[in-house]
Amino acid sequence: EHPVTESVTGQDLVEWQFRVAAGEELPLKQDKVPLLGHAVEARLYAEDPEHGFLPSTGKLAALEFHHGDGIRIDTGVEAGGEVSPYYDPMIAKVIAHAPTREKALDRLADTLDRTLVAGPRTNLAFLAGLCRAWDFRAGDFDTGFIDRNLDAMGAVPQKPDPAVIASGVTHLLKREEMRVAARRDPDMPASPWDAADGFQLSGRRDIAMPVVADGKNAHVRVAYGTSGPLVQMDGSAADPAARVIEGDEGAFVLRKGRQTAVRLANFENIDAEHQDGDGTVRAPMHGKVLALLVEKGASVHKGQRVAVVEAMKMEHALVAPGDGIVAEIAAKVGAQVAEGAKLLTITIEEKKED
Repeated sequence: EHPVTESVTGQDLVEWQFRVAAGEELPLKQDKVPLLGHAVEARLYAEDPEHGFLPSTGKLAALEFHHGDGIRIDTGVEAGGEVSPYYDPMIAKVIAHAPTREKALDRLADTLDRTLVAGPRTNLAFLAGLCRAWDFRAGDFDTGFIDRNLDAMGAVPQKPDPAVIASGVTHLLKREEMRVAARRDPDMPASPWDAADGFQLSGRRDIAMPVVADGKNAHVRVAYGTSGPLVQMDGSAADPAARVIEGDEGAFVLRKGRQTAVRLANFENIDAEHQDGDGTVRAPMHGKVLALLVEKGASVHKGQRVAVVEAMKMEHALVAPGDGIVAEIAAKVGAQVAEGAKLLTITIEEKKED
């Protein structure tokens, strides 16, 4: 790898190639080439060590490299770029140079720890773990070394981290709170009854909220205090040290070198849990009716959005439980409704038997 050679010799090998191509001689003889210290290169790849190092694709939501003494970064991509399945998924080469091999490995591990990648899964944490593996540092390794040490280097499936999920949900709820606030009519007089913040006279109540973390369903507990949403999962609150990066459909939470993709199941624009078998669509919790998307007598199909309720500073889109006709509209836009309140009723069409 020419970056390693260039780091320990201080020579520009690409320049040498141009000189030779132009008919010039090499600028140095072999015995005159200096060898200064040690260099180690890590190839940062968009791949998933927890699942057999399979390639990972997608948009780079964030990409930040740490630059310091003895560090060289060779890359051709940037944040906002796409890692496609059509080309090699290498993101960058990270090279560390130091007086000794041990110090070069320390410098490389520290640089990898400070590098931030969000979006596709990467081998970032795995590489940092490899730099710190004692047998590897001592040169006592063979071709089976990685397979024998996958667990120690974090290259096996990990259980969801409750603090990480809570951090992601907290960020997304605050983002949604600002989005909803921006949509309010500034000409409407302020009213405490319009605040969909979960307030009730009997005291604060926690609610269970469905979320999706790394593609798997989970639940968190959410309560609203004076400082905003208070989120917990399995007794763990959000970790202030976690880094949260915006994604197109949710957020990427980075903690201890590992990335977790978190999104709110409520924002999938479909909520089939708050329907009765008779075609009644009900409010998922106490809130305000933002929109009624159908009229009495209208034909609807299963999964069609029929109403939107703002509750706990989130918007819930409710859908028709089946094909049918809207028989009743039981709520008005702007009205405050209780949890379980009937919003509308749909007469479900009976399926015709062949």
